[in-house]
Amino acid sequence: MLNAINHFVSRGTKRHYDDETNRRIIVINLFSAVGTSITFVLGIRALFSQDHTLAFTLFIASILFALSQAVQVSSGTAKGRIISVTLLITCLMMLMATLIITGGNASTGPLWIYTVPPVTMFFAGFRRGLFTLSGFTAIIVVLLFSPNDALLLTTYTYEFKTRLLYSFLTVSFLSAFYEYSRQKSYDTAVFLSEKFEKQALHDSLTHLLNRRGGQQQLEQEYSRLQRSKKPFAIALADIDRFKSINDALGHEVGDEVLKRVAGKLNSRLRGQDVLSRWGGEEFLFIYPETDEANAMSAAEQVRKLLDESPVVINGQTRNVTISIGVTVLTPSTSLSDALIKADKALYKAKDSGRNQVIAASSL
Repeated sequence: MLNAINHFVSRGTKRHYDDETNRRIIVINLFSAVGTSITFVLGIRALFSQDHTLAFTLFIASILFALSQAVQVSSGTAKGRIISVTLLITCLMMLMATLIITGGNASTGPLWIYTVPPVTMFFAGFRRGLFTLSGFTAIIVVLLFSPNDALLLTTYTYEFKTRLLYSFLTVSFLSAFYEYSRQKSYDTAVFLSEKFEKQALHDSLTHLLNRRGGQQQLEQEYSRLQRSKKPFAIALADIDRFKSINDALGHEVGDEVLKRVAGKLNSRLRGQDVLSRWGGEEFLFIYPETDEANAMSAAEQVRKLLDESPVVINGQTRNVTISIGVTVLTPSTSLSDALIKADKALYKAKDSGRNQVIAASSL
């Protein structure tokens, strides 16, 4: 039983949707179910009471509430959710307007209108909800205070009308204030989450992706390789004799060298390429859908750029070079094997005199 209820409530939710979207889908499912059940039961009651007009109205509302949920589930798109919400709110407001006009059971129908503000604000959001509620309030005023109650099929006292309107406006104000506060809190939470996520994936010194961020990009590219079967290349680059820079000039200058080198490396990336600080003075390049020849050419351009443009720090010029190892991944290559091959090619470049690019295939 609980599994069936949980399945119904979660219909239409997706893992790749954000929490806010899934929450709205769940609430739409719940509200549609509750709205369908209540209006259907009240419709049966009105039918037994020989109030056929009210019974017909309630049965139509029951069908529309159920339809709003069906549209959301069958569509599975943002447009479908908008249609579903619009149908749900429109149905609710039309039902409330009908209850005000007819009075419902023993003229208690208008008391249901207090469901409109929170539902409208939640589903439509603060701005659209405020606009929609303003329009609905205007309709209520016209219905309740039309000359000689010309638009009503029942009679309300003036005191009842005014108190109904004032209390409705109060509930609307509180609902709007709550929704505004909720949206602000949610936006702040999303901003902080994205900020912390960015910090977790980026290196604070060079502002490049860190090893974790680089690993994520590497895994995404590898997944694409398995689907498209198009190879891609990676390159491991290491600053030559970086330890001597730290020992001779201090770690602050070493950090500045890292930042300058990272900026130069980043400036030579193509639009689809990825660069991360792999660790210490080591960098990882990812070249999507690139063969060995083109990867070697891209790596050589980076090596040449550094070799021909010395780094100037505190008025002092430092010649900084890098060694690079390149390898290509195919569907049969594992990530770990590819990284090992690139690392071996890098150390081959180091052992062969540094400041050069070596392909793993040449080993």
